[in-house]
Amino acid sequence: MLDLLPSRHGAVLVCGHRGHIVDGHENTRPALDLAAAHGASMCEIDLRMTADRRLVVFHDDILDDASTGTGLISHLPYAEVARSRTRSRHGLPIEGQPIALFEDILAHCRTLGLGMIVEVKDRFADTAYLEQVAASIRAADMAGAVLISSFDYVTLREMKAIAPELRSMGINYHRLADPAGAARSAAMDVMNTDYPQFAPDIARALHEAGVAVSHYLPRPDHFARRRAYGDDYHARLATILQGGLVDMIVCDDVAWATGFVRDCGLTVARADLATGAAHV
Repeated sequence: MLDLLPSRHGAVLVCGHRGHIVDGHENTRPALDLAAAHGASMCEIDLRMTADRRLVVFHDDILDDASTGTGLISHLPYAEVARSRTRSRHGLPIEGQPIALFEDILAHCRTLGLGMIVEVKDRFADTAYLEQVAASIRAADMAGAVLISSFDYVTLREMKAIAPELRSMGINYHRLADPAGAARSAAMDVMNTDYPQFAPDIARALHEAGVAVSHYLPRPDHFARRRAYGDDYHARLATILQGGLVDMIVCDDVAWATGFVRDCGLTVARADLATGAAHV
């Protein structure tokens, strides 16, 4: 089972946000391949459900902005969604990729030795959707290497009731007054706080409650301009990592993130999915 608290022994999980996507298309096999090649511990992907209840890996609820297709995914049969190809949001001249089925991406990550963060995007009146997600993960024998994530903490609590063996991550944009209380309310195992709301006191409170700490970072060029004006967040982040306050970094640029962790004198944590044992 993937160790979610590697900060205890000088290691950090590096997660590719939708894969390694600074050089390619998000939520695709090539993005996952690049993440693995650059040394990622795991990758985050996004789930949508088609009109005929097939789980596909795609971020948006509509096809229009990041694919060659159009329309709401939840209103389209999988056969129609499958005719679309991915399209770069940033204008990269890269060949489009198929919109993949969740079951195929699970199998691919297992082959690559990547853990997964699975963000459930859709919301339904019943829990059949979450039950299907859990069943797919079990069928792939990936329960020990997957985190279910959401901005909706009620969804996380429902998933824990359906599949208590699956671990979860709450996504948080805020500096919470009681981060541990929020984590307990959803029975989450990890809490992610996005830049710039992350603060050491959040991390300490979560660790004291036995909850792992994740930190999402924008791309390195976001910080490069600010560094030129005298604001070096990466220097502060190095101190935070070396102090054992962060268990996972989530970033679009895996190559940068793994290099940064090593430059801090720490190890990138990995998972042996064949045995379920964590190693660094």
